[in-house]
Amino acid sequence: MSNEMVTAEQLMKRDLTAVMAEDTVEDAMHVLHSHSLSGVPVVDERWRLVGFLSESDILRSVLPSYLEILAQDSFLYGEHELLTKKFSQVRTSAVRDYMQTNCQSVKTTANIMNVADLMLRLRVKRLPVLDGRLLVGIIDRSDLCEYLMNSGGAS
Repeated sequence: MSNEMVTAEQLMKRDLTAVMAEDTVEDAMHVLHSHSLSGVPVVDERWRLVGFLSESDILRSVLPSYLEILAQDSFLYGEHELLTKKFSQVRTSAVRDYMQTNCQSVKTTANIMNVADLMLRLRVKRLPVLDGRLLVGIIDRSDLCEYLMNSGGAS
């Protein structure tokens, strides 16, 4: 099978893990951790993609800014307290407040060469696969690497 013939639909995982925009960040973190995922699609009640939440999105929201660190009484001992204070505020917030709404996705018919190129250019590990707006799968870098290993470089 040539690379031009292989599509995202053929390689994607259909066993989907997703969260909803109304879920708390803490609940989403539990989902990420329990499934060993670095990011998760955010869907509505009809499984239409509305965003994507990654570990990086959560970490960015919790890490104190340089100015917040400077405002602490002690440069050496205030960071931990500031970090835990910010996390206590973020963890009960809704996923919608921290998710990426302009997340990239691919269609089921996307050529795997295009999928791989997109992942590398955007520096993402996972891409939602859509049929229209409906989330039908997820494809990640390991799916592409597994395909390469199984194809054995044969033409």
